[in-house]
Amino acid sequence: MGNNGTNTLWYQHGALCWNEALPLGNGRLGAMVYGGAESERICLNEDTLWSGYPGFYDNPGAVESYKTAQALALAGQYAQAQEELEQHFTALWSQVYLPLGDLRLNMRHLGEIAGYRRSLDLSTAVHTVEYTCGDTRYVRETFVSHPDQVLVMRLSADREGALCFDAILSPAMRATVDMTDSEICLHGNCPVYEWRYSQPQEARGKMVYGETDETKGMGYFAQLRVTAESGSVRRQGAGICVENATAVTMLLGVRTSFAGWNRHPVLEGKEYIAPCLQDLDAASQTNYETLKARHIADHRALYDRASLDLGGGTEKYLPTDERLYRHENGEDDLALYALYFHFGRYLTIAASREGTQPTNLQGIWNDRVAPPWNSNYTLNINTEMNYWPTLMTNLPECHEPLIRMIQELAESGSHTARRYYGAPGFVSHHNTDLWRMTTPVGAHRPGSATFAFWPMSSGWLIRPVWEQYEYLRDGEYLRNTAWPLIQAAADFYRALLTDDGEGHLILAPSTSPENCFLFHGKPCAVSATTTMTQAIVLDVFDIYTKAANLLGIEDERTRDIAAKRPFLKPFDIGREGELLEWNENFPESDIHHRHISHLYGLHPGRSISPNETPELAQACKTSLLRRGDESTGWAMGWRINQWARLGDGDHALRLIDCQLRTVGGRNPRGPSRNTEMNYANGGGTYLNLFDAHPPFQIDGNYGACAGIAEMLLQTGSDGSLKVLPALPSKWKHGCAKGLRARNGKIVDIEWRDGEVHVLQQEAPEHRHS
Repeated sequence: MGNNGTNTLWYQHGALCWNEALPLGNGRLGAMVYGGAESERICLNEDTLWSGYPGFYDNPGAVESYKTAQALALAGQYAQAQEELEQHFTALWSQVYLPLGDLRLNMRHLGEIAGYRRSLDLSTAVHTVEYTCGDTRYVRETFVSHPDQVLVMRLSADREGALCFDAILSPAMRATVDMTDSEICLHGNCPVYEWRYSQPQEARGKMVYGETDETKGMGYFAQLRVTAESGSVRRQGAGICVENATAVTMLLGVRTSFAGWNRHPVLEGKEYIAPCLQDLDAASQTNYETLKARHIADHRALYDRASLDLGGGTEKYLPTDERLYRHENGEDDLALYALYFHFGRYLTIAASREGTQPTNLQGIWNDRVAPPWNSNYTLNINTEMNYWPTLMTNLPECHEPLIRMIQELAESGSHTARRYYGAPGFVSHHNTDLWRMTTPVGAHRPGSATFAFWPMSSGWLIRPVWEQYEYLRDGEYLRNTAWPLIQAAADFYRALLTDDGEGHLILAPSTSPENCFLFHGKPCAVSATTTMTQAIVLDVFDIYTKAANLLGIEDERTRDIAAKRPFLKPFDIGREGELLEWNENFPESDIHHRHISHLYGLHPGRSISPNETPELAQACKTSLLRRGDESTGWAMGWRINQWARLGDGDHALRLIDCQLRTVGGRNPRGPSRNTEMNYANGGGTYLNLFDAHPPFQIDGNYGACAGIAEMLLQTGSDGSLKVLPALPSKWKHGCAKGLRARNGKIVDIEWRDGEVHVLQQEAPEHRHS
């Protein structure tokens, strides 16, 4: 595809910080490449490198506490219900996604650097640095290979013997470092994240390294191999010294002892040193050009499935940071929207492949031992949002890690459902981690119920389970994989539904994620029920009914759900015409809150639409206008999808424009905004196109990518296509290819000045010879 302005990120300077580095990955191994001319830094990750080990925080009094809180909430004693849950129901925090360490190169150049360029070709997943020093041209190519499971770097000079540098592989955690003249090895065990406190407000977490097999965390082994063409390679100090080489190939492999979410990584861990060495041995026996060709072919088999061209002028050939600044200052760049869309697809391929872990809050990229929110899986929006574009952009293989995690959560969550609610089925809450924690977090902290008490993620996760069937139309998957999960989720909710005293069935008590209302003048999170809670229960019941009908199943469970559904509390409209968020018309603690959880029925759910429920759709529009466009990065991503479902492409584009504002950049004509955990002033985009919450959260990238797809193609409840349902007036002509519809078809769309051409074709897995 080349550098046509929609498939390449490029810059005329190296990265000054992590949020300017560029991401590489093969789903399992992640790398953030800084690309400096005189010094290189690559931050390294492996997707099972987490603190801790399997465990279940049992709370013998949880069922009684839940019933007490339910009674209080039904009696309107909301503050007391919240206090009960926080003191007696919540549990400890998740474990932490950890960095492996850094690979650093110190180039020994004499003279000034000129003609510098660093780039990431999204269509090949190859990072390139090129520059001139003196009379020598240097090129440095890096990629992370999925076929060969190693990071590959190739350094070359166009003058013989001109390459001289030092390479250092340094661990981020406590580890043993071993070296030979051409190899550096890291070998260690991850710590355990422990919480210790005497009072809830004094709670503090810390990393503890175990001294026995029982208390040690994940074992890991990494090796760097350096091979030079001409010149010399030798151990020197803390690293490897390369002198007078013309070309150098560096290979990095990483493996861990992870053997499964419910297996202790040491006592039941798998062998990991030999597999790492085997990866490197195989790659070492293959020449660089073959490794690169194999990597590109594997990547393009996924990346080339979809494309988007919105036109644009010569501005699309400018460096990416300059394009962001120009766009922020009001100058047109239609191709920037396509680049942003393709970057979301690229991140999906780089961070989520068959057999890997699903993407967490930061995808697979993290440089901190204490990252924001533990870089875990946040299940009240973020993990789900990560996978919104995956099926829409025809990457079903990349959806597999999410489905597998949901299966594992169902197993773990069945124990939590019994021990915390006395209920059948399965439940998961606000967070999970590598060890598939399903208990509520919070550590008894006052105010924690706003996020910690939320037994609805198991319901939300049924939506992507169902959507995989909608997009792929795989009957075997529906029966063997999806149906048991749908049943288990439905069993949990139908067992806990209770009468609200007015003839409606509700799930009580309830919260609207991370938001509060004012109750007697004070913020309160817990009410009898919320619109999001009811929308998710409705969604699970409707999905259950559709799946049962497709499978020809009718039994006591299907009849019970059919009998209960009409009595679910309906959505209400508030005094100002907004969709009501809680069971009463409470005043909002923050009218501009980032979450828009009560609009779940509009998106990602399917129970509200402009055509079928126009009054509720108008209430959603009113809610969005009251909330406002200004928000955190991922929250703007969600709003893009909401406005697309409402058919307002111009408003959706306005939000994309907001999301593309630079954060922590160098824009001489724009504001400088904090890159750390400070989202009071709203989010945007870092110079490497990563979403800024801030800090970095990858969900905003995926949300915007999905939002653009929603603007171009939607599927009605009857299976009919809605082509260009939210096309912005600025996008007067364009071409989108390879989008996937919920009827299983692959759709190409071309439009110019109101004339639209559509081509539908069967997906490859549905074609018959």
